[in-house]
Amino acid sequence: MSINPRRDTRWWGWGDPDELATLPDGAEAMLAERGIPLGEVVAVPSVEQVSLPDAQPLPDVIRRLFDEESMFTGAEDRLRHAAGQSYLDLIEKRSGTIQNAPDAVIVPARAEQVLPLLEACSQKGIAVVPFGGGTSVVGGIAPLSGKFDRVISLDTSAFRSVEIDSRSLTARLGAGLRGPEAEAALAAEGFTIGHFPQSFEYATIGGFAATRSAGQSSSGYGRFDSLVSSIRMIAPAGEISTLDTPHSSIGPSLRELIVGSEGA
Repeated sequence: MSINPRRDTRWWGWGDPDELATLPDGAEAMLAERGIPLGEVVAVPSVEQVSLPDAQPLPDVIRRLFDEESMFTGAEDRLRHAAGQSYLDLIEKRSGTIQNAPDAVIVPARAEQVLPLLEACSQKGIAVVPFGGGTSVVGGIAPLSGKFDRVISLDTSAFRSVEIDSRSLTARLGAGLRGPEAEAALAAEGFTIGHFPQSFEYATIGGFAATRSAGQSSSGYGRFDSLVSSIRMIAPAGEISTLDTPHSSIGPSLRELIVGSEGA
């Protein structure tokens, strides 16, 4: 199978694998002052050494929907979609034994491919877990099959559209855009999203919305939900696009049901 496009981060931790992360001298001195010894560096296992559960084959109805450029069943792709970035996630990754992994990673090229996939999975009893930047620290992207016997990781990285309306000061952004990518696109037109959570470097626009994201450097603009005017969601039961209207004190608001849904 061809390689998933999102392989520019460490599979076992945070950041660019080409950037060496070291402990600053000041941090080492602080630990020494408190009598905390530095432990030995623990070697990270190679991808080939990591034990994954066997992948279950997908039914033909799903295989017919996607070509080899969109469906990935290789060990590294499954491993990279097996957990988020919490402390427990990192321990499991570095242990060399992964308890749960998707049977396949699917990267739809177009939004129109999502609903047929969800309908097929619903009919065949296959769990689907949305996956954006993989930065969740609360188990939001854990590939748990629940009552089903197979699970697919639905990667949104191909949804990268950008449309800017300079008159209304709004932008329509694809769910798969990473924070820096979206910010750069807006900055080129003199605008900013103004939302900078700790995961900004790798988290996606869809992830910001699904988690009702808030960030340390976002106090000037507010949480991400306060920036969402309308949103499009595709679910097994169908598709919904909320009205592009200002926020209001009246309700109920379908937008508020979608934003913060955590992919449910």
